[in-house]
Amino acid sequence: MDKEQLNITLARLHSELQQIEGVDENERQSLRTLMGDIERLVERDEPDQDSSYDRVTEGLKQGIKRFEASHPQATMLMGQLVDALANIGI
Repeated sequence: MDKEQLNITLARLHSELQQIEGVDENERQSLRTLMGDIERLVERDEPDQDSSYDRVTEGLKQGIKRFEASHPQATMLMGQLVDALANIGI
């Protein structure tokens, strides 16, 4: 998956997460923070392995666990992003 496809997947996930209901404000803020972290990683010209990557990966994995049963589309997109970030070396 190239950066363009990654951005498309990110936009789809962002849209999907905005539609999720039944989460408290802390979870919603965590999702917003995660989305911002992902967007900053994708915008970088030079991929590097730092704590931001680890934080994003861990956040996506937690999101997958949290929403796996109730929001399968969101968790599928999160899984695609984990794979895509790894594939482009972020």
